[in-house]
Amino acid sequence: MNCRVRFAPSPTGFMHIGNARIAVVNYLFARQNNGELIFRIDDTDRERSKKEYEDSIINDLSWLQITYAKVLRQSARTSRYDDIKGNLMSRGTLYRCYESQEELECKRRMATLKGAPPAYDRAALQLSDSQIAKLEESGRTPYLRFKLPNEVVTWDDVILGRITYDLSNISDPVICKADGAYLYSFSSVIDDIDCGITHIIRGQDHVTNTAVQIAMFNEISGGAYSCDFAHLSLLTNKDGSQFSKRVGGMNLGDFRSAGIDPMAISSILATLGTSLDTKPFLDMNELIRYFDITKFGSNSPKFDSRDVWKLNKKIMQLKRYADVKDYISSESVFEIAKDNIETYNDLRMWDQIFTNSYNPSYAPSESEAAVLNAALGVLRSCDSNITWPEFWKTVAEKANASGRNLYVPLRMATTGMDHGPNLTDLFATLGAENVRIRVGAALDLFLSQQKQK
Repeated sequence: MNCRVRFAPSPTGFMHIGNARIAVVNYLFARQNNGELIFRIDDTDRERSKKEYEDSIINDLSWLQITYAKVLRQSARTSRYDDIKGNLMSRGTLYRCYESQEELECKRRMATLKGAPPAYDRAALQLSDSQIAKLEESGRTPYLRFKLPNEVVTWDDVILGRITYDLSNISDPVICKADGAYLYSFSSVIDDIDCGITHIIRGQDHVTNTAVQIAMFNEISGGAYSCDFAHLSLLTNKDGSQFSKRVGGMNLGDFRSAGIDPMAISSILATLGTSLDTKPFLDMNELIRYFDITKFGSNSPKFDSRDVWKLNKKIMQLKRYADVKDYISSESVFEIAKDNIETYNDLRMWDQIFTNSYNPSYAPSESEAAVLNAALGVLRSCDSNITWPEFWKTVAEKANASGRNLYVPLRMATTGMDHGPNLTDLFATLGAENVRIRVGAALDLFLSQQKQK
């Protein structure tokens, strides 16, 4: 095994397209490098973590065909974090703080006014025992910070290149809240060390976290652990706004419900923001061979959901009946409708159209009813051996109609749509009796509405 990566979502909302991109890229990178993906559930946020979100994320990964070597749940690893916390406190690397949120905000504003970095001033390290006792007697409960070393951190990012951070300009991170809950930066570092993660691939919004966590990696592992980092530029909506778990996030469940093939999502997410062309891949193995993490740029690409539908149509056009037989009951129906299929929902729809139970509920206009009445008359009186081209010709003569005026009413009456497969193929597959029933139903609806006027 050459690499081990992790996808570590917080179950505090549904997985949006930006989260999915991180999952897809990690999975492809692991598979491409004979490695494995660890699925880590970062559920240290006790208030916002929900079982429904976790279940949804698991379902989304399964839909995307993303598999993982094992599942790690942070809420089950508290004792491990406690051990590391105790060790670091004994070494003076962690220290207790007592400021309220209001006091911290005031300090940040004062620092900004002075033109200084809004970093924590480490005032808690200057507290005397009596001051600490007085604070605790007043009801203050301490939270913990990690004391960053006064040094410059540098790493060669797989995507962004050389990155340098002066830790003296960064606040000592809070690693444990006053209620005992551990924060992401601390628990994540311990998990990465314990799991032997070789590559951390995540969004650019974590770059500062990386600088801090490198210091934590060194302190906790005694310098024995290191890994590579790759920071993907953040996707934005087509208007440039950020994605959110809770507002306008383009949840994967919405795409799934719309009948989108997961490969349309994965193919776009694996190439958006790269110099690679987006292609209609049919399976993950093709995409794994094509994927190249070094092709990602630093600029934030815009995700337009319309591109998903366009690519999905191309993918559906490449499908064979064997690929979609769970969605449509007949290969003959599939072949007739194939050029009009853009999603899996279209497959289901056409399968319904070709069943006897389908009812378009089409109410024609007066001129359209005249065409349908002529068609019904032909269907009732014609020889059973009449061909459909002969049928069209006869109806056209009786109704004195041609072109769209002839074809659209008949198409609407039988399918409920004004477009679709070749009508001769459509009617031949439906059969004369089905066509007669549906044309008759449309005329009955027309007459019913006329009586109500």
